[in-house]
Amino acid sequence: MKQVVITADSTCDLPQYLIDKYGIRIVPLSVLLGDKSYLDGVEIFPKDIYSYVEKTGILPKTSAVTPARYMELFDEITKQGCAVVHIGLSSAISSSYQNACLAASEFEDVYCIDSKSLCTGMGLLVLKACDFREKSFDAKKIAGRVNSLVPKVSTTFVLDNLEYLHKGGRCSGVARFSANVLGIKPSIAVDPKTGTLDVAKKYRGKTEIVYKQYIKDCIKNTKKIDTSRIVIANSGGVSPEIISFAKGVIEGTKDFEEIITADAGCTISSHCGPKTLAIFYIRK
Repeated sequence: MKQVVITADSTCDLPQYLIDKYGIRIVPLSVLLGDKSYLDGVEIFPKDIYSYVEKTGILPKTSAVTPARYMELFDEITKQGCAVVHIGLSSAISSSYQNACLAASEFEDVYCIDSKSLCTGMGLLVLKACDFREKSFDAKKIAGRVNSLVPKVSTTFVLDNLEYLHKGGRCSGVARFSANVLGIKPSIAVDPKTGTLDVAKKYRGKTEIVYKQYIKDCIKNTKKIDTSRIVIANSGGVSPEIISFAKGVIEGTKDFEEIITADAGCTISSHCGPKTLAIFYIRK
């Protein structure tokens, strides 16, 4: 049986130690600042984006991975006699997945999965693919198992500021002006069936209080959560105290085998802005 290599778009936002541990091959999307393009997590990082926005008032744009780049990667791996399972950013918010499929059509044993998710919600599917590989499943079986988990991923996050998401146009449910006037901080959810973003809940109050309520709301029904892994992610600027609070609530509620803390990468930060907090898990 062929060795299986797991590849993923940079938007999976997994910590480097997990990427190294499982030998995951990451394909970076591009971030556009003015007329210059940078590779996500390679040539640019969230702090660079926030600094640029603060100086210019102009929000960044992101660009999908090209079919040619995927073809280059898949060609390299398959020439080594390996099969590929690739997990891509939601097709509803990027053309990267379609481009990966186009490239994969030129090869045997290259399977592409539409995560219909983003950030470490997508990353959880990548880790599941690695789990299935460790069980000696072949690429086709891994892809089938991961695809069956796509609708079960809970991908939500709460925003401190709506400016980035509103101007990026990725969430039709965001009404920036009225929400800011009312002091509303919305929780955004990814629809696991379509991969699109919409407002799931509206919180009012100071940011720290909103974070804590959001954390409690996320894991109030732990009987329906796969307890193998849960992720606490933030786009920078969320206080260590809040991250510790989230860990404490999670540890006190259920015995999770692994609690992962992650930093959102440039692509996600470009659309959500700083001080975005997220909890990701897979439902049973």
